[in-house]
Amino acid sequence: MVTSGEERKYLAVANELRDNILAGRYAPGAVFPSVKMLCRRFGISHLTAAKVIETLKGRGLVRTRNGVGTFVSRRMKSIGLIIVSMIGQIDILPPIAREISRLAQKNGVGLDFADMATDFSEKDDALVIEAAHRMADAGVSGAIFRPADFGAKAAAVNREVLNIFSRAGIPLLLLDFDIGFASNDLRHDFVGVDNREVGEIAGRHLLERGIKSVAFVAWSEMCCNVEQRLEGLLTALACKRSVRFVGQYGIMGDGAAMAKKWKTRLPDAIVCSSDLVAAHVLKLLSRIGKSCPNDVLLTGVDDVDLATFVSPPLTTVHQPCEAIARAALETLLWRMENHAAETRRILVATDLVIRESTTR
Repeated sequence: MVTSGEERKYLAVANELRDNILAGRYAPGAVFPSVKMLCRRFGISHLTAAKVIETLKGRGLVRTRNGVGTFVSRRMKSIGLIIVSMIGQIDILPPIAREISRLAQKNGVGLDFADMATDFSEKDDALVIEAAHRMADAGVSGAIFRPADFGAKAAAVNREVLNIFSRAGIPLLLLDFDIGFASNDLRHDFVGVDNREVGEIAGRHLLERGIKSVAFVAWSEMCCNVEQRLEGLLTALACKRSVRFVGQYGIMGDGAAMAKKWKTRLPDAIVCSSDLVAAHVLKLLSRIGKSCPNDVLLTGVDDVDLATFVSPPLTTVHQPCEAIARAALETLLWRMENHAAETRRILVATDLVIRESTTR
């Protein structure tokens, strides 16, 4: 029986050896320390050392040959991760990518990460496709793809990435932006949130605050996720006929028009497509001599650090980055072992974080 003290030692030893293997300290195919050697090196029992070996085997990091010994696996499982996002956006994608990386390492899975912060030029489009080709040619076991959602050629780039992995027979999971659902092409697993529910959550909260008029502000053009948030907001507002929807705007293109209109006629509430957009709206309100929450209530989406750095701190719909990352990696690892299983569409629950921007 392994005692609690031995259990802590086992976890520490297993994690240290996992990190050593992933860092290349033990070369693929090399002889790995035996149970007896691990006992001497770490001061652990034979039972604990054997459990360490079994754990590393379960993660695909080592293999044993009866009567010969234990060896570092020649080929670890590896996955590709392509995140496409707009340059300068502060959103949930960086923390999700960090958590996927941490979980991959913990599970003994190699990771090829392409963080494609883009301005959606033809050069950037080519880099996204090049990253997909590189991963497919390297023979990754599976891939996670956060598609492009802005730019004239976004749909073509996304389609080419899907085709690259499909031709190579590599399972692909879509993250955050479900292009398959939007096009009724449900061949790929998806993990994200229900963006219509995100909009409804914000709308219901504002109705509870007794508002009579609401505006919606996005970054610029309306991508699919943002359109769904607006649809959810309108669904919530439809529950009360006395509440008016007074327009949708893009903070990057409609700032001057918004300032002119709101200086004389401000809505009771403004729902923003993200916390970053909400931060820009706060600056605009300050320029026209209006304040939040005294003159207008304001909500965001994401619950990134920015939401608490601005004044007033933002009421926002929280996106659970760790849960999204965990569901994405677990689903892809499952898919890598179950190619023919039915496609999964996993929506991670969100909730509202109420702060001063909607509290009077």
